[in-house]
Amino acid sequence: MARRRGAVLVGTLALALSEAHARAGWWPPERPATSVEGPWDTRWTLEASDRLRGEIVDYFAPKPTSTTPNSRYNFLANRFQAGVRVRRESWEAFLQFQHTVLDDVPVGAPPGAPGKAYLDNTKRSFQEQGWLRQGWVRAEDLFGVRGAGIVVGRQLWRDGLEAPARDPNLQWLKQQRVAERLIGAYDYTHIGRSYDGGQVHWDTDWLNVSGFGFQPTSGGFEISAGRPIEGIQLGGLSATVKDSPRFPSSDARLFWIYYSDHRGPIVFDNRPDNARKADTGDLRLHTIGANAAHVAALGPGKADVLGWAAGQLGAWQALDQRAWAYALEAGYQLTGLWARPWARLGFFRGSGDPDPKDDVHETFFQMLPTGRQYAQFPFYNMMNNQDTFAQLLLQPCRSLGVRSDFHWLRVVEGKDFLYSGGGATKDDFFGFSGVPAKGAHQIGYLVDIAFTWKPIDLLTFYAYYGHVFGGDVIHQSFAGREANYAYLESTVAF
Repeated sequence: MARRRGAVLVGTLALALSEAHARAGWWPPERPATSVEGPWDTRWTLEASDRLRGEIVDYFAPKPTSTTPNSRYNFLANRFQAGVRVRRESWEAFLQFQHTVLDDVPVGAPPGAPGKAYLDNTKRSFQEQGWLRQGWVRAEDLFGVRGAGIVVGRQLWRDGLEAPARDPNLQWLKQQRVAERLIGAYDYTHIGRSYDGGQVHWDTDWLNVSGFGFQPTSGGFEISAGRPIEGIQLGGLSATVKDSPRFPSSDARLFWIYYSDHRGPIVFDNRPDNARKADTGDLRLHTIGANAAHVAALGPGKADVLGWAAGQLGAWQALDQRAWAYALEAGYQLTGLWARPWARLGFFRGSGDPDPKDDVHETFFQMLPTGRQYAQFPFYNMMNNQDTFAQLLLQPCRSLGVRSDFHWLRVVEGKDFLYSGGGATKDDFFGFSGVPAKGAHQIGYLVDIAFTWKPIDLLTFYAYYGHVFGGDVIHQSFAGREANYAYLESTVAF
């Protein structure tokens, strides 16, 4: 109770301080001077942030069992990061430390409930640890070739963001609707994920070609983070046609990703339990895909279209992997109207497996994504999922953003699972779970709203609330059909 009161007091104090802006010359505080000149023509910059979040969960009520279910709970977490960046002409180095504290991690939460995975990874309600989140060196214009570069060391990788866009609407689409579908930093969690290895790129005014080879670290929901997951290897290539004078407000990418997992864990799929446990083979998957987006001035605003598609081939242990996924989206923003309303519609479909007893695994495998990017209430993901949605984004003023979504969710194959999870978090944790669909298809409806408020340059507040009206898939595995998820967070960063 004392911690909750403390969080309320912090929020009240921040509001009071921002209100004092008109009355006191010392507010708002200026960004501290964090950059200095160093030896050998270098510039040293200190970067730091602290994120405090309280999560409140009222999940689908479980059916009675021998143990007492815990579907209503809340927990608190804080993530601190501090790093030093050094730049000199065509090279750069960055070193970042991260420390995380979690308190009241839920015990006995139902499958798929937010926060449950922290206890599944580490069997403690209070968790605390620090680790080296990033440590890399970048060099540009290698061997005198303009645009050729390399980054080596521990780094964050977000597939789909190999090249930035100039148009702000297009950049939002890349960050929020393309990036991290398959490989991400998982920064929604309080621990996150890093990648050890290297990436190379060649960048021109209109084209980016990138390649990478990585080994993910433990993290995500695993507090003991930073150890390489040695049984998993990633590699990939991409070519991106950039937003440029040659292709204005446009972005298109071809990509290939190879995922290898030879840890021998018990994978999660729709085969009978005895078949899954007896199969200790490797996962060797090739994902080939493309995405494209375009923004154009139209009437009193801007219209946008986006497409994303991927197919998978390879070996799912003893089975052949054949899976697919695609997304189609469109939107329109009234740029001259108050709050700049941006309405968007979209459809996503990721394959499921229709036959648990044949020799083919047909469920699309999401690898190592940032799950919450595409499931704001992350009780589902893109595996065996059909998501028909509408979004509305508003910006009433420069410091305030509002986003509201409606999702109609269905499983594609009724003999498969409603999957959740974001991929491997340590050597012996597969990273995906779910509840059986048992022949049903209707997951339900998700309605949510989020507010982002940045009263000053150093401080950001974020609030989210989502409500689920569960369908037959939920009803078969839970006693309750409705669920709620909310969280409040503040971030101080410079």
